[in-house]
Amino acid sequence: MTASRTTVRIAPELCLESGSPVDTSSSAQTTSRQTLQGLPWVMGLLACLSVMAFLDLADDVSWSAPGPGLTFDEGLNIEGGVYYVETALRSGLGIIHPGTWYDIFNHPDYHPDYPPLGRLPAALTNAVLFRLLGADGHSLYVVTYARVGTAIVFGFLICLITSYTRRRFGTIAAVSAGLSFWLTPRVFGHAHLASVETMMNLSYSGFLLLTLWKLAPREQLTWKDGLLPGILLGLALLTKIQAIFLPPVFTVWILWNWRLRGVPALAVTAITSLLVFLIGWPWLWGDPPARLIQYFSQATERVTLYCYYFGERFADKQVPWHYPFVMFLFTTPVLFLILGSWGMVTPARSGGFQRREAGLILGSFFFPLIVFALPGVAVYDGERLFLIVWPVFSLWVGLAVQRLILWVKGKTGMAPAMVLLCLLLSSPLWNLFSVHPCLLSSYSLLPGSLFGANRLGMEATYWGDSLTPDFLKEMSSHLPEGTTVGVAPVLHPLFLEGLRKDSWLRHRPDLKLVPYDDQRPDSPKWVFLIRRQADPWESLLNPPPGTERIGAMERQSVPLAELLKLPN
Repeated sequence: MTASRTTVRIAPELCLESGSPVDTSSSAQTTSRQTLQGLPWVMGLLACLSVMAFLDLADDVSWSAPGPGLTFDEGLNIEGGVYYVETALRSGLGIIHPGTWYDIFNHPDYHPDYPPLGRLPAALTNAVLFRLLGADGHSLYVVTYARVGTAIVFGFLICLITSYTRRRFGTIAAVSAGLSFWLTPRVFGHAHLASVETMMNLSYSGFLLLTLWKLAPREQLTWKDGLLPGILLGLALLTKIQAIFLPPVFTVWILWNWRLRGVPALAVTAITSLLVFLIGWPWLWGDPPARLIQYFSQATERVTLYCYYFGERFADKQVPWHYPFVMFLFTTPVLFLILGSWGMVTPARSGGFQRREAGLILGSFFFPLIVFALPGVAVYDGERLFLIVWPVFSLWVGLAVQRLILWVKGKTGMAPAMVLLCLLLSSPLWNLFSVHPCLLSSYSLLPGSLFGANRLGMEATYWGDSLTPDFLKEMSSHLPEGTTVGVAPVLHPLFLEGLRKDSWLRHRPDLKLVPYDDQRPDSPKWVFLIRRQADPWESLLNPPPGTERIGAMERQSVPLAELLKLPN
């Protein structure tokens, strides 16, 4: 079957009231096309600004309201990126010499746990804002500045999704796809953090959508057709380990649709992606075979993390197989879930994706979920590891909304159709606002939102983002000067240092922060408790008589963080 780039041309009608005649003049059509060409950029800019409006961590900037609290690994991610960016800037003209890059990435201070591209946006915005706005009391970075990098990446991601869907199906589908991804609370929540997940979404989606646009319409492939996918795949590999889901899906897709005629393009893709990966990561230059093995093996050989699921605590490799599927169902807004499922099964003859397109899209969506469902594959922290499936799912949501709106328009007119469109796309707003800024605690209406999911035994909070700036500011007024305060749990040694110098607690330098341990005789009686059930302290979840609950950070009547004062 020949895949086409048929676009549903509905643009002129969107600017008219129901019953108004369509102006088909050349100038009107030109103006409409120009307006719609800028639509993805407008949506991307608005998405970026919506994130930047709630990023601040410790009164660092005047233009942003308080955002989520410092997460366990933000400091680790930022420091890794800041190291190679700042070292490169200090190298001056020497930066043009490959030996400089080799020295930077082979220095003992460099830790090759992640490829460089994923951490680059946060490090770059930190470098720029650090110099423009200053950094009172900070020596290397400001987390709020680094979070701006993720916000910008999120804007580009919305622009990419909207642009592809508009060119493929039309404006209604484009707006719907972009907004459905934007307003999914968990996705929106990750965009507020200086982490690599949003950048991984961008590189994963960039490979998928640009490859579809370039290759899907072709009946014959040449070796040159493998260059663009190879470059995009190399960039995805330079972002994070989740990029390894793309080569097998792409290989099957090429061989299924073009048989042996696709082998030259497939070979060029493999060679190009490997070259981009090797050139883009100077750490690999010293001993490429050994270090490639080291990188891909360390992704599976790591400290055991725990997961709380339906009231039970599991080690990461012992989580039940259905965890990724249940988490996807429980965290995707219900209306988006229904619409996306409808769009997924929409055949080409009804305006859906062509068979050739559908193969790569389905593989990119289901393969990560299936891999994380396999026995022995580590999975933890909710949707974090398979966040890459949501940009793919948004394409189906956009397609389904367009089908529904055009059907309603044909039956009742434009005005009711537009009202329905607004209602559909705004459906997650209540849930989003009710847990803000702790969006990683969001659950859909399917399990009963956060309140219902908590009663079902699902994890209420994951990364420490519930120690929000507002909560820390309020609780610090109860802490006497010079107090030693325990923090529980502490999942990374850098977390306490980050709370001391990067969170709102930097305004209280007199406080001493220590990991809480009820086995120590000198354990402090003041404790900040993050209500993460996967790593509990029973003595805090069921505290002894006489314990005072000084305050709590709650959403939907579910405590996410507390300040406790234990009895002597």
